Amino acid sequence: MDAAAFSSAVAQFSTKFCNELDNTTNIVCSPLSAENLLALLTLGSTDPAQTELLKALGFPDNDDHKSIRSTFGALTSKLKAIKGVTLLVANKVYIKDGGYEVELELKKDAEDIFDTEFEKINFKNSASAAQLINQWVEHKTKNQIKDLFSSSSFSAFSLLVLVNALYFKGLWKNQFNPKDTIKQVFHLDDKKTVKIPMMFKEQKFNYYASPDLQAQLLEVSYAGEETSMVFILPDDIVGLNAVMQNLADGHDLMSEIKKMTPTKVKATLPKFKVETEIDLTKLLPQLGIKAIFNKDDSGLSELLSPAQEVYVTEAIQKVYIEVNETGGEGGDGSGEK
Repeated sequence: MDAAAFSSAVAQFSTKFCNELDNTTNIVCSPLSAENLLALLTLGSTDPAQTELLKALGFPDNDDHKSIRSTFGALTSKLKAIKGVTLLVANKVYIKDGGYEVELELKKDAEDIFDTEFEKINFKNSASAAQLINQWVEHKTKNQIKDLFSSSSFSAFSLLVLVNALYFKGLWKNQFNPKDTIKQVFHLDDKKTVKIPMMFKEQKFNYYASPDLQAQLLEVSYAGEETSMVFILPDDIVGLNAVMQNLADGHDLMSEIKKMTPTKVKATLPKFKVETEIDLTKLLPQLGIKAIFNKDDSGLSELLSPAQEVYVTEAIQKVYIEVNETGGEGGDGSGEK
């Protein structure tokens, strides 16, 4: 799979992921973090899990794992080398103390491709295990992501926990003037409105009004110009669900982004903070990922050596993001048990 195809697959997975979330409130999520965990599971899985995972991630069902290794390896390298913003990605896999080890090739793949470490932990003391993992997540995200797991999250049956922590802080290439930020009407739907702080700037942005998507796309660059945030504004006040469904059904978001050109725009953008906790055990089955939660036939038995039946019993993602006049700051923590 080449880079363009991978980007399109990520965009489609992300849209499908978002479509399964509550659309009655503000939501922030990190589908790519979930994909990282799922791709790692794919490398150590057998059917029925493997076929489900490959399909959900947008890889061919006959993939020999070379595509996953190359694409996610390139992604990890790119994220580690990115300039102009602070981007800290830390991965760790916790396994229950026992007379087994992580399968050697999978352990090597985790370290080389996903920049992930393994650590054994005693889950029988649930509170202690939760505290240890939460402290690690807090440290890696500079205290932005807290309480990923509760003191009762684990039990004697807990075996494997995948944790992904990401911290991001960036400054806009051209910052907004706080003096131009005023409260304006924001439409929740065709009947409800609220007044929120709206930032304003008039300049040339990468912009495209898409007739196919029935939405406007606006790109705001961060310092260093290697990263940016793309805002999508539906033409219709109640058009967000239609736009999201269009993308989930296969309309290529990346092809729309490529159509953006430098255009002088009077941009009015919301200033916001959002934090969301997502139960992935409920969301992922809606994307066709079901086997990994099946204790009788998960397809994950070969993750460990010697092989033994293991399945995902808990999966949580907690995400925080802030967008303001200087830039954005946010993080996400994902855990699977």
